[in-house]
Amino acid sequence: MEDVTDTVFRRIVREAGAPDVVVTEFTSTDGLCTEGRPRVINRLRFAADEHPIVAQIWGNVPERYLRVGAEVREMGFDGLDINMGCPVRKITSRGACGALINNPSLAGELIAAAKEGAGSLPVSVKTRIGIVRSKAEEWLGFLLAQWISALTVHGRTVAQQSDGQADWSTVALAVRLRDQAGLPTRIIGNGDVKTAADFLRRAQETGADGIMIGRGIFENLFLFGAVRGARDGAVSPPPQFSRLERTEKIAYFRRHLALHRETWGRAKNFDVLKKFVKTYVRAFEGAGKLVEAVMRTRTYEEAECVLNEWAEAWMKEGKSA
Repeated sequence: MEDVTDTVFRRIVREAGAPDVVVTEFTSTDGLCTEGRPRVINRLRFAADEHPIVAQIWGNVPERYLRVGAEVREMGFDGLDINMGCPVRKITSRGACGALINNPSLAGELIAAAKEGAGSLPVSVKTRIGIVRSKAEEWLGFLLAQWISALTVHGRTVAQQSDGQADWSTVALAVRLRDQAGLPTRIIGNGDVKTAADFLRRAQETGADGIMIGRGIFENLFLFGAVRGARDGAVSPPPQFSRLERTEKIAYFRRHLALHRETWGRAKNFDVLKKFVKTYVRAFEGAGKLVEAVMRTRTYEEAECVLNEWAEAWMKEGKSA
């Protein structure tokens, strides 16, 4: 979720239907501890109304985990999560994230250093189930033996990237291993949850303590609200962003643009915003052309101008109907 789950998008999501916990973009411990810090530290920026919020970090130098663990605690985060699952080659080639699955000794050192630095702050791990083939039982058992507060299992190997179906039996496996060992670690499942029905089914079949949702929020900005309603037994249909009027969808996009400008100004490249266009501009006639028009913009002002032109055209269309 690099350049995606920043404080701006997290706040938009909370307004649409707040999840129980939010997690930051994954943040390099190397970047935080070197000359790149002024740029990287922005990944850990958060607002007062975002709690509970967990900082996610990555890297492969224990001493830097110790230092960053202490800093995250002092910054006021509610937890510290270690990314041991990112499959991006430029990351794994450095021996970090998903590559740690084949280096348990270093993984153990990193967890110990993070726990020492974080003090009383809960430390968790998010991981996959193997590099090329699953080694779920061995790897998940090892992580549980580190006495972490939570373990998030994404049921794919590193080699799978986002392809194929996530193997949720490995989440159930983690629950069994945890219970057999009598550990307090919370097990969280992750992968391909796109609807409230997906959430309920996966929670029931695995016995997981929680479900992490990432990409599913791009298909329905109201997904967390839908999940909350389903979990609490609501009888009304789950909210769907696609059912909004086009002007309401664009209002959410305008809100994102304004909040991004207010928060980051010129500190972030405007093009980062283009990752979100299809989240809002979708499921109405002409949406594809509007997406193309927004993608050609280079500034907040240009994007607003495009949205205004389309809004005016819609008004004229309504008057002539």
